[in-house]
Amino acid sequence: MSFVDEPFVKELDFSTLERVNSTFVSEEFARRESDVIWKLSFRGRPVYLYLLIEFQSSVDPLMALRFLRYVAELYASLVTEGQEPPLPAVFPLLLYTGDSRWSAARSTAEMIRPEIPEAFIPHLTYYPILVNEISTETLLRIHNAVAAVFYVENADPQKLAETLDELMAILSGEAPELFEVFGRWLSNYLAGTAGEAAVIEPIRSAREAKTMFATKLKEYGERLKEEAREEGRQEVKRETARAMIEREIDIAVIADVTGLTREEIAAL
Repeated sequence: MSFVDEPFVKELDFSTLERVNSTFVSEEFARRESDVIWKLSFRGRPVYLYLLIEFQSSVDPLMALRFLRYVAELYASLVTEGQEPPLPAVFPLLLYTGDSRWSAARSTAEMIRPEIPEAFIPHLTYYPILVNEISTETLLRIHNAVAAVFYVENADPQKLAETLDELMAILSGEAPELFEVFGRWLSNYLAGTAGEAAVIEPIRSAREAKTMFATKLKEYGERLKEEAREEGRQEVKRETARAMIEREIDIAVIADVTGLTREEIAAL
């Protein structure tokens, strides 16, 4: 919770943290978001953290209303399980990983015209963690794996290798096992896949982690260069094909000379 600037967070007892196996995200939004719910203790009483992770780059202006729905469904679930009022508090937390600036209302009250007394207007406010607005200085000040993930998300992938020391500084306070977790995430991030986690050899020190990260970033840089070279070669082939098309050369000859398929040539 290093990125939540609310005084009550300091009193949360994270030793009591317990994952709640529930989800209230509808099928309509399942592809663009994911929700994670935790239960933990605050001043000796249970509270819930409702974390909604928004993957889309576009901003949903109805986010506050969606949060209202999800939190209401969580409360309905608690009542069904036998809980009675007063019900535990729920802290709605948005993690936004898109590139666009977040501009949606942060409270349902902002979305409803105040034509009746405010007391009768639904009022739910969520707390946004906007990854693209977190400064490098802030990330360097917070030494944990989450800050490292945000650092990579905000960085130019092609320049990550040049800032490896900054990345290691952010991770400097973490245990070796979290270096391994971060290493798997970094490998999958650079590979552009959300599939099976990468296999990472056991890391016993920050030095080993730095060596591994440097290797991964070098491999990534080489792949980007090769992809750029290949795109350059393909563009030369396309330009050659366009010139031959203008001269009304037979498509079979163009395909033989350029190596492009008939479909690729037809698309030109």
